[in-house]
Amino acid sequence: MNEKTEILFQLGQPGDHRDWPDYLAYGLTPADAPALVALVSDEALHNADQDSSDVWVPVHAWRALGQLRSAEAVQPLIALFDTLCDDDWALGELDKVLGMIGEPAVAPLAFYLAEPGHKEFARIMAVDALAEVAGQHPVLRDRVLSIYRDYLRDPDTTAPTFNGLLMGRLLDLDAVELIDDIRRLFALGCVDFSCAGDLEEIELQLGLRGKRDTPPPDYARLHGLLPDPEETGDDDVHALVGRCLERHGTDAAIQNVSELDGFFAALACAPEMIVPSRWMPDIWGGEAHAPEWDSMDEAQTFLSAVSLIHNQVNRDLGDGVFEPFFLERTLDGQTHLIVDDWCEGFLRGLRLWPALSVEDMTILEEYLMPIRLFATEEGWKALDDMAQDEIEEWQQKIGAAVERQHGYFAKRAIRLGQPYVRETPKVGRNDPCPCGSGKKYKRCCLH
Repeated sequence: MNEKTEILFQLGQPGDHRDWPDYLAYGLTPADAPALVALVSDEALHNADQDSSDVWVPVHAWRALGQLRSAEAVQPLIALFDTLCDDDWALGELDKVLGMIGEPAVAPLAFYLAEPGHKEFARIMAVDALAEVAGQHPVLRDRVLSIYRDYLRDPDTTAPTFNGLLMGRLLDLDAVELIDDIRRLFALGCVDFSCAGDLEEIELQLGLRGKRDTPPPDYARLHGLLPDPEETGDDDVHALVGRCLERHGTDAAIQNVSELDGFFAALACAPEMIVPSRWMPDIWGGEAHAPEWDSMDEAQTFLSAVSLIHNQVNRDLGDGVFEPFFLERTLDGQTHLIVDDWCEGFLRGLRLWPALSVEDMTILEEYLMPIRLFATEEGWKALDDMAQDEIEEWQQKIGAAVERQHGYFAKRAIRLGQPYVRETPKVGRNDPCPCGSGKKYKRCCLH
């Protein structure tokens, strides 16, 4: 430690994985790299009291090394993978640090990835760091893909989670040129579908197919995170999700399960597939409002329950048996439906739709009439002038309007018969987890 690195002992817990201060403003220079490396590697600091400022010093030190683009930090950082692969902060940031350093990290990361004996998530850290290098330095993309290709041609068939998470990194890099190697890996039956999807999902996201030929896997059941429907009733799943939304949500988030059901209904009606990486962040109102889960089990269980609801909405609409999940309120001994939340969720989901033609927009607006009535200022004003029986009549029209909308746009998608062209950037699988956990994909929704 030197005088300039002493400041790191005063900073305490960082406020956010995504908001790094400018450590160079503290006067740190490349000459301070050896002292920073020593702090990152100091076992006593990593094991310090969790309530102390000392335990956060390695985090500040590796961030500073990244901002310094310190090539001499590459080997010491990689050497920590096996030790820190269970540390959320290391999992969330060491790959970014090495990505900032760039080219000097490529060969050591490739060597580490090919070297036997490392822990699974330590190897995943190497995969992620390579993806960060390619993402931050596009000129190195082909070199990184060549490293991935070498692995795909001699894969570890006993590591389905690792292989599944690798698929996520390949999607980040739009690695269409590796599709033959990807298909061979799936043919070996050693890819965990719950990480980034099955082969059809991979091909869809790479723009190599326009629609699925088979129903999507039920990822929650596949991964064994929830029991069979006979063992877990719908009420249990809805209650679980509701508790999580209430506990972790902000004013920007979806507020309850009824609103979530409406949100999913809108996604199911969309004329183009809207993948989870686009809709997951919106549950919480965007990544800036992502919660911090108490444990990985809590995050995974929430994801599983949300997946069940999402899948059920899609199945019910496809089978023509859809019923909106409205809340109810008892007043003066009478039960009244509360449809506003559901309708607000549906309009929220519409924001993720691609642009529509004038013809399609006109038809959509017709279907939206009963929904807008319960979810807009103009609609609420109109309701004030209606009798209760007229209001209830409009409520009953919502489900039928959604089914007609679903049928219309399903036919439109078939009629178009062409791959979806992405008009908005993908959410990278090295971004914070779109489910809103605030953690990395590899330790949350992609695990």
